[in-house]
Amino acid sequence: MNPRRTKSEEISTHEQATRLALFLWCSAPDAELLKLADSGELGNSKVLVAQVRRMLDDPRSERLSKHFVRQWLDMQLLDFLDIKQHVRGFDPLLKEAMQHEPIAMFHEVLRHDASVLDFIHADYTMANERLAMHYGLPGVHGNHFQRVQLNASQNRGGLLTQAGLLAMNSDGADSHPLKRGIWLLESILNDPPPPPPPAVPEIDLANPEIAKMTLKERIEDHRNHAACMSCHAKIDPWGIAFENYDAIGRWRDQVKGKPVDAASLLFNSQKLDGMEGLKRFLLKNRQDQFVRAMVHKMTTYALGRPLTFADHSSIDRITAEVRRQGDGLATMIRLVATSELFRSK
Repeated sequence: MNPRRTKSEEISTHEQATRLALFLWCSAPDAELLKLADSGELGNSKVLVAQVRRMLDDPRSERLSKHFVRQWLDMQLLDFLDIKQHVRGFDPLLKEAMQHEPIAMFHEVLRHDASVLDFIHADYTMANERLAMHYGLPGVHGNHFQRVQLNASQNRGGLLTQAGLLAMNSDGADSHPLKRGIWLLESILNDPPPPPPPAVPEIDLANPEIAKMTLKERIEDHRNHAACMSCHAKIDPWGIAFENYDAIGRWRDQVKGKPVDAASLLFNSQKLDGMEGLKRFLLKNRQDQFVRAMVHKMTTYALGRPLTFADHSSIDRITAEVRRQGDGLATMIRLVATSELFRSK
């Protein structure tokens, strides 16, 4: 059991004001924060909570949404996205909309203190006219992002079905289950797979038998190599669940005339039946892991440094309190900003 931090380990109220402003606004403290730091009142828990709420209500908190989401979801991959010319339907306006969708959704969840489980599945998305056209969503006009209600037949909802996140984890011409599976494990569950061993054999597309296989069949054939089994058994089932989405995140039922097979088995023989099955599995079996992963990523961003083994107990305590209070995103941010870990050296 870790002892509670002493006063000597706590940062000063001025350091706290600076850390808070950098976390929530990506900026310097304003006059109100500095005044509370000068008087020492910022060290009072009730005053600190009130300031966090005030700062999250301020338009400057949109900077948190932008910069945290880009770091959390590794979105620089989307900046350098290279979609092959023969993939129709992709243009600069769509790419720009793809880049903004996760940020707009994060800020919507934050504004309403909605559950972070909406990032796994929600019955709405944020879209402008260009993105709505890509998704086949009617009645959305203009360049501004707005909340759009979804139904089950539209195969959207949550981060996992957002076109930009799917596209940045493609190979530019088709889906890429390995990239998508690794991204899910690293960004969403904070459970990165082990690095591949040396001298891993590549898929031989010159072999006519392999060339005519579906992508899933090629992956399964590749996984049968002894050198590949240990890594791919952990990654592939997650990535295969995304197979109904093409290189730019459009829904598809067939690939080259063959029905899409997006079903797979996890290491424990639990079946993932496509995207719907993946979401259901995560919501039923991995809620605690997802919320803890998000607390871990949020705290890393807030502190501006990697977390250490000594920080893990603090992350566990924050996670337990987030879950107890209903998983709200604003609640999570408030609990991180008022935690002993955030207020310590």
